[in-house]
Amino acid sequence: MPRKLLILAATIVGAHLAQAMILGVSPVGTFIANMLEVSASALAAVMCFGASRRARGMARPFWTLIACAMAAWGVANLGWMYYELALHTQPAPGSAVRFLFNTQGIFFAMVLFLDQEKDSSEFEPAFLLDFTQIAIVFFFLYLGLYYLPPFQIEQRGGIARRLWVEFGELGTILSLACFQALRAPADHIRKLYAGFAIYFSLLIAGMALSEYHQAVHGTPTGTLFDLCWTLPFLWAAFWAARWRPSPDSRVARPLGRKTLSGVMLTNAIFVLAPLIVLVQVAQFPSEWRILRFSLLGISILCFAVRIGISGYREAGTAETVRRQALAMDSAADGISIIGENGQHIYVNAAFARMMGHERPESMLGVHWQKIYHAGDVQLIQQQVRKSLEAEGKWSGQINLRRRDGTIIPVEMAITSLANGVTACIGHDISARKEAEKARVDAETKYRTLVEQVAAISYIAELGIQGQWHYVSPQIEAITGYSQDEWLASSRDWTRHIPAEDHAVIEAAEAASLRGERFQAEYRLVRKDGAVIWVSDTAVVVSGSYTHPVMEGIIVDITERKLLENQLQQSRRMEAVGRLAGGIAHDFNNLLTIIKGYAELAVQRTGIQPELRADVQQIENASERASALIRQLLAFSRRQVLQPKILDLNTIVLGLDKLLGRLIGEHIEMVTRCGANVGHVKADPAQIEQVIMNLVVNARDAMPKGGRLTVETVNVELDSTYARDHVSVKPGSYVMLAVSDSGTGMSPETVAHIFEPFYTTKESGQGTGLGLSTVYGIVKQSGGYIWVYSEPGKGTTFKVYLPRVAEKVDKPDVVELPVAARGNETILLVEDEEAVRELASRILSAKGYSVVAAKSGKEAEQFSEKHAGKIHLLLTDIIMPGTSGRELARRITARHPRTRVLYMSGYTDNVLAQGGVLEEGLSFLQKPFTPAALSQKVRDVLDSPVHAK
Repeated sequence: MPRKLLILAATIVGAHLAQAMILGVSPVGTFIANMLEVSASALAAVMCFGASRRARGMARPFWTLIACAMAAWGVANLGWMYYELALHTQPAPGSAVRFLFNTQGIFFAMVLFLDQEKDSSEFEPAFLLDFTQIAIVFFFLYLGLYYLPPFQIEQRGGIARRLWVEFGELGTILSLACFQALRAPADHIRKLYAGFAIYFSLLIAGMALSEYHQAVHGTPTGTLFDLCWTLPFLWAAFWAARWRPSPDSRVARPLGRKTLSGVMLTNAIFVLAPLIVLVQVAQFPSEWRILRFSLLGISILCFAVRIGISGYREAGTAETVRRQALAMDSAADGISIIGENGQHIYVNAAFARMMGHERPESMLGVHWQKIYHAGDVQLIQQQVRKSLEAEGKWSGQINLRRRDGTIIPVEMAITSLANGVTACIGHDISARKEAEKARVDAETKYRTLVEQVAAISYIAELGIQGQWHYVSPQIEAITGYSQDEWLASSRDWTRHIPAEDHAVIEAAEAASLRGERFQAEYRLVRKDGAVIWVSDTAVVVSGSYTHPVMEGIIVDITERKLLENQLQQSRRMEAVGRLAGGIAHDFNNLLTIIKGYAELAVQRTGIQPELRADVQQIENASERASALIRQLLAFSRRQVLQPKILDLNTIVLGLDKLLGRLIGEHIEMVTRCGANVGHVKADPAQIEQVIMNLVVNARDAMPKGGRLTVETVNVELDSTYARDHVSVKPGSYVMLAVSDSGTGMSPETVAHIFEPFYTTKESGQGTGLGLSTVYGIVKQSGGYIWVYSEPGKGTTFKVYLPRVAEKVDKPDVVELPVAARGNETILLVEDEEAVRELASRILSAKGYSVVAAKSGKEAEQFSEKHAGKIHLLLTDIIMPGTSGRELARRITARHPRTRVLYMSGYTDNVLAQGGVLEEGLSFLQKPFTPAALSQKVRDVLDSPVHAK
């Protein structure tokens, strides 16, 4: 806008110059000059009206009055132009045109008497009354200037008097404008009156120059002196266009006592106007009686109404003050007012109670520094005073000193009022501070507890894609991700969970959306790629703005899951072992019959060669079946062991050549025997079978060749290892490790590797009993076996056997005896008829007197009736009714010299811990051959009788 206005102003000035130089004082020139003056005044009026629309408070009536003054001058100049061009004369002294020029001063005068301290944008009734008073005064001045002089004074003296009065009037207005600018309480009001004073100075200067040339030289309109009127209007237009409301005018200033100058200026017209009118009325002749007394009456009426309005306002103000005082006295917050000298001039009851005083009056006159904490005095003198000077207010926490000397924290709001008075509103926040301290202490304790627990605490929105708002520092120790990393991608947190476990998460999230407890156990992939098991438990609570959130903890249960899997595997192996043992017992009876009769058939004379070959095939098949049964018994830990003190290095080195031929030339075998390896107690034959089975299994895992390592070393298994491996007891062990660089196994395969008949080989390539036999032998020997394998990285089996301090046993020299014949009495007890008949036939053929019984009851009846000796009781262990152990106890009670030989395919009732026979017991493992039965019977009969 200023740019367009500048172009327009330059156009008006340029037109003036062109008109003065080209047309001069011709009628056309005069007309153009007058129209340019009117355009300048109209432009100024429009800009001033625009400023009034932007203005707030007192600035609005300020700009409105100035705009009216500009408009009045423009209208008056149009009338002057009519007289000058149409009537070829100047307006008469009493014409309305001259009066319109005079009304400009009325508006300017009203600008000076606006109430700055009230700063109101409304035209109130009192303002209109003052406007009427000023209008009457200016009307009488107009009559005195333009009407009376022609009748009472000669013309030249009348003109001089008019000029002196006009410039005296304008000078007075300019002086008052400067005074108002100096006493303005606010910067934005000061700028308004300063601008007005500048404009008025330009107007007076231009008017004086123009009036002088017109009076002395008779200069008509149409000369360059017309710019004396145009330029002040253009300056006023620029002033109004560039003016903008100050930010200070938006802030409501506190009301205070009015200054003396403010009261005098506000009531100047209110008091002096009737007197001025009375003096002016006295100067008029008697024929003006009706006009002068009418205007005097109007002035007095305005005076009376003004008094009434003032009285009404005072009464309203007093009532407002009374209500405010009552409200302040009954306020819950403490309120105090400090005077210019720093002493309290008002204190309400709440402030007095807060400071420990019984009555507010006891605090009046007390200096503020006496009740404020010494440490806050400097704060108030520096920061608070600076804020009051800049913004008029300050708020913050201050400590006050009560009457008894205690210090209380107060939330204080301080506001600067007029005349150096300060209002303070304080609220005791001692209880809030204590509550905040208690909350902070509780939060600190809670955070300390949360951050010390070995679990992740979190707060998250509901739903799988809900935002996580908090996660404890343990997130980094458990998952490898920092707090910031996890929270940044928390909406996609399920990407760390394997797809197989998503169903568990979705079910738990669905429960939480119903307001139920969130509970789930799932796997989680760490930042380093490792997979861990976690237990996630959360509850739904109300968050901010009743927005529900989940608060929960995540615990690493990887160790627990590992122990659970190991325990389940151990229980499964134990169950399979019981099943295998039961099958072996029944199958051994059948094999005993098959093997026995097959051997008897082969021993017959005169048997055809073709038939002999068929029977031998039956005997060979039964022998292979017996080997399978022995493997099942080894897995179920129900085979009979003959433990000895062994040097494991000796056994490994003794098998070295045999193992080399067994695995083939395409596999490199490395044997590493540790130095000073301790001794173990185990069956040497069974240990050799363990090594052989593990080496064969490693060979089969490397069909294209590789590296096989057998090593021994002393190890100490501590409580940490025992905690990670179920059933392991801490202690000293000798470790036998067999490692290969073969294909390796998946975790699913490792979980079943020791189960009977489980094999990864092709059909016909293995029985699936090799590793299960190893497992049974190691367990029966008091040791442990663990497998470590990954696909493509090979496999390592580690066998831990308890270390013992005894010396190594010397090897026994075994002589194969020849079974002799006998004539002793043998009581045979077997519930399986075919086995009973076979055993009776074999022993009878050896010359023994055999009495066969199918049950324990029948055997007892015989022992009661038999008067002679019973040299041997040959009994099955597991029979319906009375068991073999109980039967032996009863019969030996009647026949103390009777020897006992147990036979069974199931060894639980005769084996002590570790697979060793109970002391003093003789045992024959089914299935047996006729020769084995004959030899065992002879050995028992030839042995001494054990004391019962």
